[in-house]
Amino acid sequence: MKPSQFPLVLSAVLLLSSCNPKVQFNEPMPPGRYNLPNIPKAFRGVIADGDEVWTIGKDTVRINDEVMVNGKDFLLRRMAGHVVMSQPVVETGHWEILLLRREGDVFRTASFDDDENWLRQTATFMESPREQKKSGGKPGYSYWLFSPTAKEFRTLLKEGLYDMEEDGVPLPRGGVVRPSAPTPPTN
Repeated sequence: MKPSQFPLVLSAVLLLSSCNPKVQFNEPMPPGRYNLPNIPKAFRGVIADGDEVWTIGKDTVRINDEVMVNGKDFLLRRMAGHVVMSQPVVETGHWEILLLRREGDVFRTASFDDDENWLRQTATFMESPREQKKSGGKPGYSYWLFSPTAKEFRTLLKEGLYDMEEDGVPLPRGGVVRPSAPTPPTN
């Protein structure tokens, strides 16, 4: 992985804590599923890239000095080969969703985009209508609110109707990984 690619992957994860999500859900996804009490073991460890250090523990994610706790700051659930991370959006009271997908020895992140093509595709199979909303406060922002059933959310995942980062990050698996370093060849 090139040094310039790691920040792209991290930017998707940082979406959960830093910007105004354009697609939100009425509840943590997928609905009706149990929350994972712990972060899966393969994702735990240290991801270090220059000055950016992520320490992923049993139930916490530490990004330099910021700490997020599973069950308090975000919820994890599983569906269709994805770990689904839901985080409350303070301004709206709804939920932002990030997907983590394990592919061999790497994981990739994905999020939902509000482009016209995606909105058209989701409208074809979702029974519940999407709503365009505006957050409170000034200046406020517009976003789309979705209320899918578990079956509809599974279809979103199985059809790949999300924006997946092109490059992945090596799974730490309890150790330390440096994504910008050249990957050693495997035999």
